[in-house]
Amino acid sequence: MRTASRFVLLWMVVGTTLAIGAPPDASAPTKAELPPPPGLNDPGVAPPKGAEATKSAPAAAAAANAAEAEVNAEMDAASDPLAPLPKPDTRIVRDRADRDPNTAQRMAASEHTTRQQNGDTVDEYRQNGKVWMIHIVPQGGGPDETFMDTTGTGRLTRDPQQGPVSPVYFSLYDWN
Repeated sequence: MRTASRFVLLWMVVGTTLAIGAPPDASAPTKAELPPPPGLNDPGVAPPKGAEATKSAPAAAAAANAAEAEVNAEMDAASDPLAPLPKPDTRIVRDRADRDPNTAQRMAASEHTTRQQNGDTVDEYRQNGKVWMIHIVPQGGGPDETFMDTTGTGRLTRDPQQGPVSPVYFSLYDWN
């Protein structure tokens, strides 16, 4: 039994060696060779032949060429998995222009009163006699704050469009 198992093991090793050492399949597509990286003193890529015509073309033709190039670049970026990702939106949340359109319509339909309180400007928006939104602009130039009744219970909470953290400013050192 030991001899039979040795022969089976020997044939398995020989078969595996032949399978691994076999030449690659000629019908399989080969990968394209990548060009070497440019040298430090490489002058760069020459402009295309149509670039001189773009400089002398009217502004409308130049704009059309630029728009076409942008569309082509977007198509190339969409098809290239290694293309850089678009930059994220880094604007502060309270400065975004894409606020809820229902809020803008509701503000237009509300009674608006403005008053000064301890130097701060307070804008109140009321519907049916109930305050549903307060917008506070600090006197010292700090960030604006908005409090809204989003649930309809009469309780004012921070506007979720302003982000999760209320900014806090500390005075570390002050001159007279």
